[in-house]
Amino acid sequence: MAAGHRKRVKLNKSDAISSSAAVDDEIPALPEIEPAKGSFLISAGTYERILYGIEGRFVGEHLTLNPQFIFPAHIGCIKAVSVGGRYLASGSTDEIIKLYDLKKRVELGSLHEHKGSITSLCFHGHTHLLSASEDGAICIFRTKDWEPLKVLKGHTGPVNAIAIHPTGKLALSVSQDRTVIVWNLLTGQRASRTKTPQAGEIVAWNSSGALYVIAYATEIQVHRVGQAEPISTIFSRQRILATLVVSFEECDYVLAGCQDKRIRIYSIEGTELAAIQCHENRIKGLSSVDMTFPDGSVQTIVVSISSDGHIKAWSLASMLAPVSKSDNSAASAKDGLDLAIEPLAVYNADVRLTCVSTSNNTFT
Repeated sequence: MAAGHRKRVKLNKSDAISSSAAVDDEIPALPEIEPAKGSFLISAGTYERILYGIEGRFVGEHLTLNPQFIFPAHIGCIKAVSVGGRYLASGSTDEIIKLYDLKKRVELGSLHEHKGSITSLCFHGHTHLLSASEDGAICIFRTKDWEPLKVLKGHTGPVNAIAIHPTGKLALSVSQDRTVIVWNLLTGQRASRTKTPQAGEIVAWNSSGALYVIAYATEIQVHRVGQAEPISTIFSRQRILATLVVSFEECDYVLAGCQDKRIRIYSIEGTELAAIQCHENRIKGLSSVDMTFPDGSVQTIVVSISSDGHIKAWSLASMLAPVSKSDNSAASAKDGLDLAIEPLAVYNADVRLTCVSTSNNTFT
């Protein structure tokens, strides 16, 4: 990223709207996201404070991963990245959120709203950004001027993760205080606060917004919207470090990146269907993007990152076809199957990767 055209964006707590005020800009529902055509972007953060931008592009029938930008972004470990349209945000233990314009390839500046390490960033389309921190607060920013519209306060401990519902009306947050909070983003108020069995570390919606998952150290609870109790619980023998809900042939599945270097595949009902040896060290992040393949078909690509320094792109169809619910007899017979799958492409960053976000590279 070029640094010569920076615009300093520095926002302090005194600029924030009070916690009792309503959000003055309604967060819109997400439009249907178009599949990537030609290329997609992988953004990854590292322990070494370096921010990576890797382009995925087909050359003939083969997917390639090539760097578009590599630069030192923070003075602390990067813990979160997110992309919304043309904007890229990164958050760090230095308590700062850095902002970048991917279309112009320039740094826009930084946000200084939090007083603790940034733990989670989540763009909603290209209009709003939510950030969470170890200070226990969640901030809502409007991207047209990076104004902090709201500071959400409800947790008594560090916030570990946030996720926005596809409609833009709700958000979920999990914290070390062992609670999950449902936020009404139309009013900027807490809708509910529920105790969790342990500290939730990851929270994610499925694509329709009908289900969400909360990942703990060694288990994942699957919830249906409007039901207090989980509909299923996934138990893992390994530490869970990354979680992703994906859809394949009209069914949802849960992918878990684990300490044992594997991606484990679970049904929504909680059954472990398969495990894939993916890396040489623990898996630190998972993300996905829909891509138009050379044959014209639209397929999902899953991107995994690891402490081994490798960024790998995988075909979701290759992962799930052997255990797909489209063949119930095969799925039931192959519970816990060890799959040997080759990645579509690999990039060696040769650093300790910490977080990842994928986008369709369509800058609007």
